[in-house]
Amino acid sequence: MLKALMGIPGYEVTRGRVLLDGVDVTGLEPREKTRRGLAPAFQMPPKLHGVKVGVLLTHICRRTRCDPREVAKVMEIEHIMEREMGRLSGGEMKRVELATVLAQRPRVALVDEPDSGVDVESLAVVARGLKDLAAEAAVVVVTHGAHIARYIPPHRACVLYGGSFKKCGGFEVVEEVFVYGFKLA
Repeated sequence: MLKALMGIPGYEVTRGRVLLDGVDVTGLEPREKTRRGLAPAFQMPPKLHGVKVGVLLTHICRRTRCDPREVAKVMEIEHIMEREMGRLSGGEMKRVELATVLAQRPRVALVDEPDSGVDVESLAVVARGLKDLAAEAAVVVVTHGAHIARYIPPHRACVLYGGSFKKCGGFEVVEEVFVYGFKLA
């Protein structure tokens, strides 16, 4: 769903439109959607071999006028700023990818599986980063485990199962998932 919203090749919106501030951005290229304020964070972030974490954050922050050191501090990645992106663990990669989203200062962040493949410590850091992000932007989180919701209770939660929405509501929907699963028996 998030890849279709972003316009990633191979995925498409088959019905409806993607509106940002009332403007239809459905047919725009991913780069243009990002320029307008949509920022994706993928379940499997791309491994950028040869690119250092600090260089990437600095590059993004030049455009958005943020401080890469502050972003790194929020995501607790100061100690890996000189490491190459392609040489990070799963938890480190999730932290770095969320740092790049924070640095973009998006209007809407589309975050796929922030709780996938990370240890408990990294999950807590990612959750804090998402809270910071939510203070400035709309955040859409897709998860198959729902564990991230224990750290950051959603304002609105929807369960999508078998291609259709089963239920939408507040945190009570997340609580039902932990009791009944995503089928919501």
